[in-house]
Parts: sequence; C-alpha cells; structure tokens
Amino acid sequence: MDKLFIKICFIREYVQRSFNEAQHNIDAVERELKIIISSKMSEGLLYETDWSKMELPQSCRPSSFLSFNQSPSDRYSFDSDECSESQKREKRAKRFQEHERINRPRWEPPVQQLDEIDVDQTIVGTCQKLEKSYLRLTSAPDPSTVRPLRILKQTLEFLKAKWVEDQNYTYICDQFKSLRQDLTVQHIKTEFTVKVYETHARIALEKSDLGEYNQCQTQLKELYRLNIPGSVMEFMAYRLLYFLYTRNRSDINALIAELTDEMKNDDAIKHALEVRSTLATSNFHKFFQLYLKAPNMGAYLMDHFIERERIAALQTLCKAFRPTLEMEFIRTELAFNDMEECYQFLNEHNSSIYILADNTLDTKNAQKSIEACVKKFEKIDIKGQI
Repeated sequence: MDKLFIKICFIREYVQRSFNEAQHNIDAVERELKIIISSKMSEGLLYETDWSKMELPQSCRPSSFLSFNQSPSDRYSFDSDECSESQKREKRAKRFQEHERINRPRWEPPVQQLDEIDVDQTIVGTCQKLEKSYLRLTSAPDPSTVRPLRILKQTLEFLKAKWVEDQNYTYICDQFKSLRQDLTVQHIKTEFTVKVYETHARIALEKSDLGEYNQCQTQLKELYRLNIPGSVMEFMAYRLLYFLYTRNRSDINALIAELTDEMKNDDAIKHALEVRSTLATSNFHKFFQLYLKAPNMGAYLMDHFIERERIAALQTLCKAFRPTLEMEFIRTELAFNDMEECYQFLNEHNSSIYILADNTLDTKNAQKSIEACVKKFEKIDIKGQI
C-alpha cells in the first residue's frame, strides 16, 4: 500500500507542477491534464509512467511554443481570447488562486477508477474507535481511519444495544454505513459481514427505509452466492415480497426459477409464494390473512403495498355488495387494527362521506371515489432497486 501512495504522490506532483507553470492559462491546462491522465489510465500505464520525467501539457508553455503552422492572425486571436479570459478569472478568483495552485491541485485521478484498478490491494485497519461517522471516500483509504475486524465485531454488538436503547435511526444508519465501508475497504467477506448486512437490512425495514434496505439486500445476494452462511431463506422471501411490491414479473419469475424444493418448503418462502398466488388470482380475503401472519419481518415489506391492495379489494367489495356494506365487515376483511383506522383510511381516500348513520357504507356512490384512487398506484416509486 505504501508503494501505491508513493505513485499517487508522483502523479499529484506532476499535476502541481503543471498548474505552477500554467500562469494564467489554468483552464486549458486542466483540460489537457484530464486527457493525459485518463489516457494513461485507459492504457493501464497510470502507475507505470515516470511522471517526474513526463513532459508538461502544451498549455503550460509560452505562446512562442505554439505551432509555427499557425498564421499570425490565428495566434493573435488565441492570445487575445486568453488575455480576456485571464482578466476575468483573476478578478473572480484573486483571493484563492495562490492557495489553489500551491496547496491543492484542482484535479486528481477519479477515485472510482482508482478503486477499480486497486481491487486486489488489501489494507488492515488500525483505528480503535467503536463509533465512527460515515464519510464517502475521496482518496485511497488510510489504515489509521479504518477499524480492524476485532474492533468491528465489538462495534456491531455496541450498535445493536444502542438501537434497542435509543431507537435513533439517523445515527444507527450512519454508523452501519461506516461499519460496512470498513469491511469493504479491507475486503472482508465472511459470516460476520453477512451478519452486519442482515442486521442493517432488518433495521432499515423496521423504519421503512427501502433505499438502505435494498443496498444491504443487493450485497447479501452476492455474499450468499459465495456460499457464506446466513439467513438465506428469510431474505429470499423478502426479495420475493419486494418484487411483488414493484410488480416486476420478470424478476419474480427469475427468482422462483432459482428456488429449490428445500427452499419452497421453508415457511417464509412458502408464505411469500402464497402472497404471490393471492395477488395473481385477486384472492383478497386470503391475502389479508397472510398479511396478519407474515413470518419474520415480511409484514414490514407488505406494508409498502397494503394500501394499494386495500383500495383494489374495496373496489371489488363496492361492486359486489349493493346498496350498502357494514363497516365492521370492511374492517375485518381489509385487516384494519380497529374501526378508527378503517375510518381514517376511507377519509384519506375521499370515501368517508359515504358512511351512513347505521354504520354502513354506501357502496354505489363510494365506488366512484375508490376507482379514482386506483390510478395513483399505476406508477411505483422504486427506491434502491435490487
């Protein structure tokens, strides 16, 4: 890793020398640097080039070094434009120009591409802190800011206890992202890694954070493919429920094709498959029964499409029962916790005005309002697609 840092330092020194020689032509130098370094990177020569002997960009040179093939008028036009631009730039950045040129290069090789090149490089962290905020990496990771596996295991237990005690999701999510990052930069892919992602995924589900849940689920999918032990059945069921939420038929079929007979006999997966069947056949009565007895944290995922299915079920009830339908029957069939929740649902969907004095619903008139609400579920806001 020390050799890598030395090589990066040579590149930065080359960039700094280029800007120091640029004088007023900084933008042109920056453009050339991007081309030069990107070219070396694409050729696989980024770290093989002797940057101390590398010729500086053409824009660093005085105007006398311009091609002799240029006509005097071309050179005059070029110089005039550059002069005009430099005057504007000096007025705009006079206070910061020296700091930019001397202390901080204006451009460095893209971090993402550096990461791709250095995938085989492994570091071992030395940081001893249990808590560490998440920061997006903008350079090669420093071992002194990365926690080793022994500390990360202590951190996980600490965060689990902290979550039970405080329920501060903003804090917990930030800490788990930091924990996951430390695992990633050290290329740790073990049973402990699976445990970290599974724990974070469950917490995200509990707080209805589908975006963060899907980031965890995506990584878990790859870790399971490496045959690293974990709660494979549980999270396979979650994936199926998520695809039912997104109505992604191709992914549903692909996932079902992956299921072995053993998987299909697992309670969680069997439940998810039954949910799929009820939706395919519009068996709303059974669907809401399955919602009430979802294993593990399946109900948290079903919460994301329960409103959609309640609207569809109520539309069917309004068509089937005329002229009225008892509110208690609606409450029971649509799996509301109590009548107050049922009233609130109808109110949110412009149908509470059709509740009659005898606590029944005027289904004929309510149907029009319910049908209008169906349209809002035609598009799904997919967050962090797996």
